Order: sequence, then C-alpha cells, then structure tokens
Amino acid sequence: MGQWERGMGRALGIGAGAAVVGAAGAVAAGALLARTAVMPEEPMTPVRITRLRREPGGLIVWLRGIDADLPGRYSLLFDRGAGHARLGPVLARGSDGVAREVIRTDRGELREGTLGRIAGWWYTDAAELGYRTERILYPTDLGEAEAWLVRPRRTRKKRWAIHVHGRGALPEEAIRGVAPLARAGITSLVISYRNDPGAPRGSHGRYGVGIAESRDVDAAVAEAVRRGAERVTLFGWSMGGTACLVAENRGTHRDVIDGLILDSPAVDWASLLRYHAAGRSAPRFVADIGIGMLTRGIVRAGEPGGLAIGGLSAAEFGRELRVPVLIHASEQDTFVPCEGSRQLAAARPDLVQLRLQHRGEHVKLWNAQPEAWERVTERFARALPRPAWRG
Repeated sequence: MGQWERGMGRALGIGAGAAVVGAAGAVAAGALLARTAVMPEEPMTPVRITRLRREPGGLIVWLRGIDADLPGRYSLLFDRGAGHARLGPVLARGSDGVAREVIRTDRGELREGTLGRIAGWWYTDAAELGYRTERILYPTDLGEAEAWLVRPRRTRKKRWAIHVHGRGALPEEAIRGVAPLARAGITSLVISYRNDPGAPRGSHGRYGVGIAESRDVDAAVAEAVRRGAERVTLFGWSMGGTACLVAENRGTHRDVIDGLILDSPAVDWASLLRYHAAGRSAPRFVADIGIGMLTRGIVRAGEPGGLAIGGLSAAEFGRELRVPVLIHASEQDTFVPCEGSRQLAAARPDLVQLRLQHRGEHVKLWNAQPEAWERVTERFARALPRPAWRG
C-alpha cells in the first residue's frame, strides 16, 4: 500500500480541489491516480521501532504505526527490505505503541528508531516448510522467470498448483499457501512474474492489474504440464487473484485448471479505484477519468494498447467461470474491500465458496487465523474434482 497510498494522496488532493481548479485539475488527478495503480511499489516505512527490551523469554519489540496492532503473527520488513524479523501476537499496549515477541530475526539487526512495515509474509524461503524444494526457471513470453518448486512427501494424481503473489509484493508472500496443498499431495510452483526481481521487465516496467501478469501464470501452468502435471490449481493473492481469474477464464492452458484458491482477491478493478478515490473525498469522476486513461492507453500500463478494465468485474468473471473457487476474504480489509468477492460468490453460488472472516487485513487473513485458514484450504484442495471436460 505504500506508493499506492502516497500517490493516491497526491492524486486525490488534486481531485478534491478539482471543482476549483477545473477540468485541468481533474485530468491531472485522474492521470496520477492511473499511474499510481500500475507502478510497481517502492519500499515504504509506516512502522517505527520505539523500544527493544531483552527479557528472560526473549526479545520484545515495541512498535508504533500502520498495522502494528493487528491480531496474529507477522513479518517485520525493515532497512528497506534488507532486514526481516518474525513477530508474535500483541503482548501489551502502552505509550510506546504495542509490544510483540521477536520470534526470529532472519536478516539484519533490529534497532530502536528503525523504520519498517508489517507484512503478512511469514516465510523467507519455501525450503523452510520442510519439503523437497528447488529453484527453477520457467519460460514466459518476455524471457525466463524464477520460481520455487516444492514437492510434497506423497504426490497425488499428478496434481500441481501455481502460487501467485499480489501487487507490490514478492513470491515470499505466497509461501503460506503451500503447506496445506502439500498435505493434500499437490506439487507447487511459487512464481515470480514480470517486474519482480528475478523476472523480466514488463511493458513500460508497469503492472497490467492482472491482465498482463495472467500470461506469466499461463506460462507457469505450461511449465507444470511439461513436468508431468495433469491438473493444475491456481492460488492467487490480491492482484495475483485477478491474474488467476484471467488465466482460468481466458488462458491458453485453461483446460488443465481444476480450481482456484484466492486470498483477498481484486475482483473488480473499476470499483476498487473508485473506492480509493472516495476514501480521499475525491469526486467519482476523477476515478473515472483515471480508468478511462488506463483503458485507452493514455496512461501507460503493462499492456501496450491499454487495460481492458471493464472485463475485470465479478459479473464478467462469473459469466466465464468453469471451475470451483475458494475465496478467503475479510470484512476488515481496508485495501481491497470484500464486496467484489461477495458479488462473485452471489453470481456463481454453484462454483464459488466464500470464506468470509471478520478479522484480518488485506492478504493478512492467514496471520489472524492460520489454523482455520489452512484447514479450509486443504479440505477444498482435496475435494476438487477432475474437470468434467477432461473426462
């Protein structure tokens, strides 16, 4: 949310004054909103370490800032991503913010005054799960991209899964989804995609809000098939969920896809942009200007000819959906509201299972309720039927 929120603030500060500035101000605000939506994120620093205290049981860190007090366990990324620590649940609250146990410091050194951010990631490497893991390259239409290949202890019917992280994140975000699928006997590819470190640069170095990225998902499906997969489950987070929906509905290899698992998915991009505009008290027409600029390619994005944002809606996805879908969503998601997930579930109750939990921020649902999240995920994956059109 870092660059998005900062850019949104700039854009919608302009937009709020559009009535005074006039058409030029509204266009400028819409253009900045559009660019912010498709620019890869920069490191952000919304959390500060206010105090460190060594106790007999271990190190306690006090934090103040965005998401510092969320329920559950989280990663703390600091030193512009070079540092990584794992934090337990909130232990206390006070004038210094909230206290959490430092369960493990993987990289860097925690210091008072250090800036960082709370992330839903927990693992730093898929090998930490204890399964046989290797790093591979897979070909995309832009060149080779990196992925983790994770093999379960007992494979099941040549079943594979592709794990796709969200906007501005890294593949580490998606590792949380591997274990429940491995227990179900499913081999996993946790992929990087265009504009990630270790992956090719996309068109203009910008995101395609899941449309361009879906081609990398489709390429990963092809890689799984080359390695023996007969059925592939797609597992997407946030914008990665958008990419999975596009790949299932319109991808070249959609006939081998047997189901989707989505966490905090961005199902309706037009509504999402309008939501963020409204949150900054900007008129709806400012968001609509930005959407129009992305659609027509006036603002450059990850697709050279513009983004078909009109096709990224619950109605459109529901109309084309052919396989079962499990959606994890939260009523407390302040970044991608759960309304799009509700609409997709309502549009296709025959295929969509919505697990709606009350607590949990965007892509941090596992962190708040890991046991329930993994239990439902594993059960859904085990129960997926072979696609009917494959016989």
